[in-house]
Amino acid sequence: MGAPATKKTVTVLESNPANTTKFEAFLGAITVSSFIVIWLSSAASPLILFISLREGYYKITAFIILITIIAYLPWKRGPISRCVQRFIDSNHPQYYNGVSIVFEGGEVPPSEHRQTFFAVHPHGAFCIGWALLFTCPTMHRVRFCFAPSLFASPFFRLFSRAVGKPGSAARPSMNAYLKNGEDCALPPGGFEEATLTSTSQDRVFIKKRYGFVRLCLKYGVAIRPVYVFGEGRLFSNVQGFWRNRLALNRFGIPTIIVWGRWFFPLLPKKGVKIYIVVGKPIILPKIENPTKEEVAVWHNKYIVELKRIYDEYKEDAYGADEGKVAKVELDVNNNSFFNRDRASCFFPPITSPLLPPRLLVPKKLEVGPVPSRRPLRDPG
Repeated sequence: MGAPATKKTVTVLESNPANTTKFEAFLGAITVSSFIVIWLSSAASPLILFISLREGYYKITAFIILITIIAYLPWKRGPISRCVQRFIDSNHPQYYNGVSIVFEGGEVPPSEHRQTFFAVHPHGAFCIGWALLFTCPTMHRVRFCFAPSLFASPFFRLFSRAVGKPGSAARPSMNAYLKNGEDCALPPGGFEEATLTSTSQDRVFIKKRYGFVRLCLKYGVAIRPVYVFGEGRLFSNVQGFWRNRLALNRFGIPTIIVWGRWFFPLLPKKGVKIYIVVGKPIILPKIENPTKEEVAVWHNKYIVELKRIYDEYKEDAYGADEGKVAKVELDVNNNSFFNRDRASCFFPPITSPLLPPRLLVPKKLEVGPVPSRRPLRDPG
């Protein structure tokens, strides 16, 4: 008899919605909404501190200062942190219509560890797939790198340190992590990929994202592309005005206008299946000072591998019928994409039992030619 075939993939997490009770789904809703509320309150924490000082709310000021001190102290995770992580890891997936995390390669963790960079797509409105990976026990040794402004915020810094291994996505920090031999994870698409989020079309902003490839070449780190199927379907997002919105993203300004459930817009839509595929490693050479041409070569190989993952697993994620026609847009930074909706702004359809059909926002508002004020006279 021949040797048994090696498994193509290993599933490290799989939740079955048929076995989920209403109470477990409720705990899942509490978990994901807490993550989003902490994310938003962290972004607003400087404003909250300013207002509390100006208006004399000194108890709030003292609370923020205390949280800041705790968040920045060099403590290590203990029993309380591990309990919080287990609670989130066990309850968060129960909210969705099934969650699967699949690793290619057939061995998790691998018998011979190689330093790895996990590039996660798409960003989505609030990085829900990223959050599922962040608390997954299989990824406990990976440093998840967040936007520097977000990681600097005391609320989010304290929360992320309690449930995982966070870090800053600032270039000096990333260099230090990789130089020290750490595994890292990053959503390379950033705010631009969040802006492009759509419930009806999968999109990835990657064509001009060379920085992470250059870093991995510098330190000889393998890259594993990660695709989160279903991320874009969790929140509706206003479409259009791409040039203006993407221009603001370059200054670190988010430009998403999103909503999930009708009664609580910050809660993701129900009935969405999350299917996360961690691709096999792309082995990069170590080139201390890679040229633009060398970076471009490996960047193109990365895009090809990311596209392969999408095409190979889309039917597993979306079902046979929908998966056959599903496509991912990779080249979104070109004139044809920008001109597609140059004269229109369209909204995802709103489905709510509280609104009659005539009040629902149309899917697309076309801007037609403006009629002339006076009829043209016959020159004869």
